Amino acid sequence: MRRPLAVRSQRKPKGSGQERREEIIAAAKELFMTEGFAKVTTRAIAEKAGLSQTGVYLYFPAKEDILKAIGDETHDAISAAFDRAAAKPGTPREIFRRLIHAYIDYGLSHPAEYHLTFTVGPDALTPMAKDFSRPLELQEAGARSFMRFRDHLTKLAPAGLMGDLDPMFATQMLWLVGHGAVSLLTTRSHFPWADKEKLIAALEDVMINGMAKMKARL
Repeated sequence: MRRPLAVRSQRKPKGSGQERREEIIAAAKELFMTEGFAKVTTRAIAEKAGLSQTGVYLYFPAKEDILKAIGDETHDAISAAFDRAAAKPGTPREIFRRLIHAYIDYGLSHPAEYHLTFTVGPDALTPMAKDFSRPLELQEAGARSFMRFRDHLTKLAPAGLMGDLDPMFATQMLWLVGHGAVSLLTTRSHFPWADKEKLIAALEDVMINGMAKMKARL
C-alpha cells in the first residue's frame, strides 16, 4: 500500500534579504517559545518560515546565531526605550522614573523576546566578556543597552537622585530590581498579583526614594 506523501510547507517566493531574515527570526522565536530552544532544529525553523534549510543557512549558520540576533534586537529596542524616556522634557525625578519604567515596560510588553534574551540566551550562548571602558560604538548590543542606561543615569547624578552611589553601581542595582520585576510578573501568572500598574508604580517609588538616601559602601 502506497504511503501518503508528507505535507510540506509551501515554499515562499524570493523576497528581500531583510524580509527573509525577519521571517526566519519570527519563525524561530515562535518555535523557541513553544518547543524549547534545545528541541528546535534549523530544519523545523526552515519549514516554519516556508524556506529550505539551505535558505536559512544563507542568513544564519546555526540556531544559536538566530537566538543571538533576537537578543541583539531586544537590547537595541531597550536602548531606544531608554533614549526616548530621557529625551522627553521633565524634572530629573520624572526622567529617573521614566528610565526605570522604560525597562520594566519593555519586558512586560515583549515577554517572549525578554525571556529568550535574558533566560534562554545566557544558558545557550557563549558568554561575552564585558569591558565598559571601550567606546559605546564598539560594544555588543547587551553592553550598549546597559551603558545607555548608565549614561542617562549619570546625567541625573547632580540632582542627588542616586545618593552617594557611583552611577555604575546604581545602574546595576536598578537593572537587578527591574529584571526581577519583569521575570516574576511574566513567569508567575498564576500568583494572585495586586494591580500590576500600582505594583510597578510603588516599586518605582521605593527605588527612587530609597536610592536618594543611600550612602556608598566602602
